[in-house]
Amino acid sequence: MQCFMCGADVGNSKVCYNCGADILLYKQIIYTSYVFYNQGLEKAKVKDLSGAIESLKSSLQYYKYNTRARNLLGLCYYQVGEMVRALNEWVLSKNLQPEDNPDADRYLAEIENAPGLLSKTNSTIKKYNQAIDYCKSGSKDLAMIQLKKVITQNPNFVRAHQLLALLYIQEGKYADARKILSQASKIDGNNTTTIRYIHEVKARLKEQNTGRRRHKNDTVSFADGNDTVIMSEKSFRSMLDNSRASFVNILLGLVIGLLICFFLVVPTVRDSVKDGNTNTILSLNESLAEANSEKDSLQSEVDGLKKELSAFDDKQDVATSYDNLFAAQNSYNAGDSAAASEYIQLVTKDVLGEQGQQAYDSLYELISPTILQGYYDDGNNFYAEENYESAIVNYKTVVDSDESYDDGAALFLLGDCYRLTDQTDLALECFNKVVELYPSNKWGRQAKVYIAADDTQLDAKEIGE
Repeated sequence: MQCFMCGADVGNSKVCYNCGADILLYKQIIYTSYVFYNQGLEKAKVKDLSGAIESLKSSLQYYKYNTRARNLLGLCYYQVGEMVRALNEWVLSKNLQPEDNPDADRYLAEIENAPGLLSKTNSTIKKYNQAIDYCKSGSKDLAMIQLKKVITQNPNFVRAHQLLALLYIQEGKYADARKILSQASKIDGNNTTTIRYIHEVKARLKEQNTGRRRHKNDTVSFADGNDTVIMSEKSFRSMLDNSRASFVNILLGLVIGLLICFFLVVPTVRDSVKDGNTNTILSLNESLAEANSEKDSLQSEVDGLKKELSAFDDKQDVATSYDNLFAAQNSYNAGDSAAASEYIQLVTKDVLGEQGQQAYDSLYELISPTILQGYYDDGNNFYAEENYESAIVNYKTVVDSDESYDDGAALFLLGDCYRLTDQTDLALECFNKVVELYPSNKWGRQAKVYIAADDTQLDAKEIGE
């Protein structure tokens, strides 16, 4: 194990012999991460992919450099059809551990060597998003058609199975919903959403079965002399003569033929016409959706690359921040406050440990006057160059730390920059604050002039209206 401060090998020691850092808590965090990793591995072995994903996420929350957990998390995402999330985890794993990471190398190589896999995945995601849009607009038939295509292209996409089953439940097609949910449960056996839908389908089917009633065979009764004979309809028909039976059979055949024509042939013709129109509409909608989503797809790719880059930058930022903090401390000890202020502004406080943050706060408090003076001087330079937007950024930094800086000069100049950039409300807010704090000095007197001028303009506008 390596020290998180200096990177030295610490073995089983509780303290780093190189820099003296206390690494006991750091070890406990890493061990906790591996406990969650082992839990996720056990759940993945028994097809509890949802539980495995949650355990692996917890593992990475404790220690994001646990590449074993990250690779396994990507594999679990791949098993449930989440190809994009799987790729994201494997790419992050490769960036965090470029060397000695065979699992990430193998998974990424398999994706790259599979012809057309990425384009197929992109098409599947577009169809799934289009199905969601159809659901929101109330076009459930079109949504079901899209989801069936998604499941055909990606049979392991659990969320597509769940959404299609939910549409079947809403349409009252409980048998179809149960079939789809059964397929989803084979992929991820402990998914809570799938289990909840299955229970709902079973309850609905039970209600249907309870409402059914079994009917007894009809009976026929007739008088035979002084006796009344009761017998089943089938037995009664057997008593009819052959000619009458033939006539009845012919009549029943004609009726059945007409019913078949009415209930089967006519709806089939209507459905054929309807399906033709539906396919035309679907084709047009797919073309429009692909055109509209091209920009979103590119933007998603850019965002993904930015996220990967930020993850890699975070890895470098810990060591860099400590280097800049040490450089700032050394410069301040040498009496060079200007250099110390430049170094400390390069430090990212959030990535430091508890002791590092305490050292940062103590040093920042000592050199904060120099830092504010630097911002104030830069603001004055931008103000002189009429670069008011940049001047606002510097003056606002000074005012946020000390409203009374330089007897209200920074606050007044911030308001004047707002005035010159037509941000009247913000300018008046600054001027009123200057008058409140320094009513008698030159900045307060000038602020009163600007406030009075604004009131005069407002009165003139009201008279004109």
